[in-house]
Amino acid sequence: MTRDTVARAYSQQITEGVYKHFKLESFDFILEKDKELYIKEHNLFNQNKNNETLPQAITNEEQPENPFNPRYTFNNFVVGTTNQIIYAAARAVAENPGTRFNPLFIYGGVGLGKTHLLHAIGNHIWEVHNGKLKIVYVSCETFANDLIEIFQKGKERGTVEFRRKYRKADVLLVDDIQFISNKKAIQEEFFHTFNDLYQAGKQIIIASDRPPKEIAELEERLRSRFGSGLVQDIQKPDFETRMMIINKKIELEGYQFDSNVIPILAEKLEKFNIREIEGVLNKLYLFANLHGKLSVDEEIVNEVLSKSHELELSVGRVISQDKILDAVCCKFGIKRDDLAGKKRTKEFVEPRQICIYLMWKKLNIPLTAISKIFNRDHTTAIHARDKIIEMMKTDEDMKKIVEDLEENIVN
Repeated sequence: MTRDTVARAYSQQITEGVYKHFKLESFDFILEKDKELYIKEHNLFNQNKNNETLPQAITNEEQPENPFNPRYTFNNFVVGTTNQIIYAAARAVAENPGTRFNPLFIYGGVGLGKTHLLHAIGNHIWEVHNGKLKIVYVSCETFANDLIEIFQKGKERGTVEFRRKYRKADVLLVDDIQFISNKKAIQEEFFHTFNDLYQAGKQIIIASDRPPKEIAELEERLRSRFGSGLVQDIQKPDFETRMMIINKKIELEGYQFDSNVIPILAEKLEKFNIREIEGVLNKLYLFANLHGKLSVDEEIVNEVLSKSHELELSVGRVISQDKILDAVCCKFGIKRDDLAGKKRTKEFVEPRQICIYLMWKKLNIPLTAISKIFNRDHTTAIHARDKIIEMMKTDEDMKKIVEDLEENIVN
């Protein structure tokens, strides 16, 4: 029963995690007692020259596997009035990479389908060209980390490896490009990578949480390059699209929902993005199973939603000190030690002040406790909080940064 419940409720999250860490596209849920028999029956392992047992899916480099999430395809993408333009553009790019909408710049809020579209493009190109085109899919953070490795390996060797990876690509997909903000060295290298690929007629697809003109401290030449193709947003789904998303999720997961609860959910989940909607559906179906029901009915929906303030519990949105620290560090490309360190340059002071403000606002803990986290006194924490509050009133960039961080932390 536990195995079946996990398989129903968490298959999507586990699929994404397995793919992210091991580049494996599929897996099965089995019991511990069945492990040895399962391995034997499925011939999962082979022996290398040193007689070490290694999984074939990881070691078989001569026939590389499709690196894209098999769940994220065009067929599984729900098209509605809020995303039909970008969907059509993504299909056009996938059908003829490098010829139309180059670069394709996709932007929108968290959980609206940007990453799904990037994987759908990659999946389609991989399938049509039988894996013969070199497709590189990375987050902006990974691009930055690869650039840092140049100096760790030695500049000459590291540069060769870096450029072989990125500048020899036939298709380059970059997610979360907004994190390139305020990183001069990374912007410089990305500019040259972009130019080399563009001039060679290679396809570039970029995703961001905001349009190029709103990415703070972005070099004008990059802003111009990003806007030279097609820049198109994805908006939150409307009622009809939410209905289609709910039905599609139910179909893909094999869930059972009474037909009359679909419009009820579509109305109640008005403020939710696609990822949050999927989280609510998972919770509802799990709750129904735990209460011995084969289908989610109106009684289950009302009971679950009435117990969840703003549905916070339904999508598992628990905010913690660690989440705030990680989100800020990721946003500004710094380490946790820097936030609590002695450096007083703007590069570290501003993220530190934002952290203090977010902890004060989201965790509802006293500033005296927050100040100790950052090795500061109480008055410094007060100053930091008040400064961010005042800056948000007049500085649109700061307001956008804080709002984006709040959304990322919650989700």
